[in-house]
Amino acid sequence: MSKRLARTLLVILSVPLSIWAQEQLVPLSTLVKRVVDLDPGVRARQAEKEAARSETLRVRTTRLPKLYVSTDVGGGQIVNDLANVLLTGLSPASVTDPKTRSRLADLSSSRPYFVPGARLEDNLFDGGATSAAIRSATLNESKAEVTGKSAAEDEAFTAASDFLSLAQGRVLSRYLEEYVHVAELVATALEEQAKSGRITDANALAGRAKLQAAQAALENSRDDLVVLSSLLRQRAGLPLDTAFDTQWLEARLSESGLFPLPETLGTEKNADLQNSSLDIQIQEQDLRAAKARRIPDVKFVAEYGFSFSALIFTFRPGYDVGLRVNYPLFTSRELERNIQTQRRRLDAANFRREKVAAVLREDQIRLLAEGRKLRRQYEAAHSALAQAEEVYRVARLKYDQGAGAPADLLDAADLLSTARQRCLDLARSSLLLRWTALRSEDALLAELEQGAQP
Repeated sequence: MSKRLARTLLVILSVPLSIWAQEQLVPLSTLVKRVVDLDPGVRARQAEKEAARSETLRVRTTRLPKLYVSTDVGGGQIVNDLANVLLTGLSPASVTDPKTRSRLADLSSSRPYFVPGARLEDNLFDGGATSAAIRSATLNESKAEVTGKSAAEDEAFTAASDFLSLAQGRVLSRYLEEYVHVAELVATALEEQAKSGRITDANALAGRAKLQAAQAALENSRDDLVVLSSLLRQRAGLPLDTAFDTQWLEARLSESGLFPLPETLGTEKNADLQNSSLDIQIQEQDLRAAKARRIPDVKFVAEYGFSFSALIFTFRPGYDVGLRVNYPLFTSRELERNIQTQRRRLDAANFRREKVAAVLREDQIRLLAEGRKLRRQYEAAHSALAQAEEVYRVARLKYDQGAGAPADLLDAADLLSTARQRCLDLARSSLLLRWTALRSEDALLAELEQGAQP
């Protein structure tokens, strides 16, 4: 073995296994992208958007000329006026030959026929009904796109919330592990004191009960981590041995305090508000189409065809070129009632948009107020955490020196654990509040997929 190869193997073997494991960690941005791409609900919205795009293309073709080919095949009797005149003797030339008269009579008899033809139509004027239909289809396409983005934002929020719960659970598990270690130490000390008669057995049993409760809480937390990881892997289509990179989020939750809200809270890109605005525009086009039905429509029609008779074996071509005008002279007020219906629906769409805008303004007020409350609560919780850490430090120091009671150490550990969990819960709530604000602005998915760390 060469010296260069030996050095290479030495370097590879000296690298900690944790570094290799980190290469397989999935960050939040990758997880969200995979979940959104694989979610059936999001894919269904994408299919609806493609269907709306196809419908727009279909409606636009109504402005183009149409060519139809038709064929009539059947049997029946067609009266031949010329043959009847010759047979009745009303014409100057009389037909007396029996064979000729029989042939003339056959012209009006029942026989099979074959009539192929073609018809060209072009809509010249319809009062704007076609334009309204095209505009309505385009607006429906825009609405399908907005709905698809909203579905992606919802799925991203759900995946990010589970990812956040996973990070919070890992931090909480570390806190519980420290508490279990202290509770086990205290329970052992209390049992020894109970054996020596310095405390009662009830006090020792109380210490053991706290230890068991702490161990149960730790096991529940670990079980929740397993469940969350399994759910995220399943929704993202990842292998069973995939792990998630939550280190930066764990550090922010446990050390850096609250997450900031967006600097501005706009509603222009809100999905509900956009959909309500599009509904108004769609209803305006429906009203326009209803009014257009009162206006005459004009079509250019050109027809050409020929017939083939099995009796005389001849072709008889014919054509027809002209304009076809339809005017609704009397419709029993059906058109007027339809216009009234569309107007009422337009009024309802305007009221719905006003309601959505009012709800968004109220949500903004509540969100800002919730942010202020969280900040005040976190300041108080962080101050209590600092005091709890000092109390625990003093209690542990006294216990290690033999001057403190085990019960005092356990009480200090309880106080520290409660303060830590309080700060952890508030930090998680602040990040969820930030994501909720971004979600209302249709900006959550962009931040999560870019891996931005607030």
